[in-house]
Amino acid sequence: MWNLDRIEQLIRDSVEESLSIEYKSAGALGKSDTKKTEITKDVSAFANSSGGVLIYGIAEFQERDKRHSPEKVDPINRQEYSKEWLEQIVQSIQPRIDGIVIEPVNIDNASVCYVVTIPQSYTAHQARDHVYYRRHNFNVLPMEDYEVRDVMNRRKRPRIRASIFASRSNTSAGGAILVKLDNIGVVLAKDYMVDLQLPIDLGGHISVEKPVFLEDREGKYFWSFRLGPNALRMPIFPDSHVMLRRKFATLVTVRSRDGAITRPSTDAAIVAVYVDEMPPITATIGAHEIIRDWTEIGSHT
Repeated sequence: MWNLDRIEQLIRDSVEESLSIEYKSAGALGKSDTKKTEITKDVSAFANSSGGVLIYGIAEFQERDKRHSPEKVDPINRQEYSKEWLEQIVQSIQPRIDGIVIEPVNIDNASVCYVVTIPQSYTAHQARDHVYYRRHNFNVLPMEDYEVRDVMNRRKRPRIRASIFASRSNTSAGGAILVKLDNIGVVLAKDYMVDLQLPIDLGGHISVEKPVFLEDREGKYFWSFRLGPNALRMPIFPDSHVMLRRKFATLVTVRSRDGAITRPSTDAAIVAVYVDEMPPITATIGAHEIIRDWTEIGSHT
């Protein structure tokens, strides 16, 4: 829920614009075709990208070193530009965007700010000028053909967020490597697999139990193995998750074939997550991060 205190807090904290938030002065609203087209460009670009919040009624600093930071509330005349008027402009985007919320934030009896919350969409949307737009840094840019196709395929494949954690046991010299796959979309995820290249030493001589393969990268060693579904092969339903795990034993030192020299360990894990036909999620994560807490591998949305 948005209110004036929350908007003023953004200004006090100098929260810069980003891929997920943008500020527009009162002058961004207008009844000319040009202004209406700009509104649809900004809103559709959020939906075609990752979603976000668009606030009408906040002026930005004009100085170069403060650009994209909020300066002050710039009230909108609610009689001239009502919530219903703004909704009508937004609804001219084709196809219509589901789930948009427009919240009027009262400044006084005659003026408001409008906070427009835009979800990421499952298809591509055209502005009034029949062009598809996306957000890039602080800009709204026309989309390339492959970008339009990629957005239109969102409904056809899962949206997965993946995280990893090396959980140590409090009662024994062991624990488990955990990989969590969250289905944050609306499409069922049927097949999934995780490739792991894990340091042989995670800050405490952790050795993953066999079967694994010991390999080296530039003279340093790591365990290479895969995590997949259990024998039931349960799919990942929307708004649910699966937890993949592999036990490990601590205080294990890997030595060379003659048993004399401890093999040096890599200091980072390399992870690749494969789900159905979506592009793989990949990351290189420091060993200390995996031990400390859950670390996001990444997501594909």
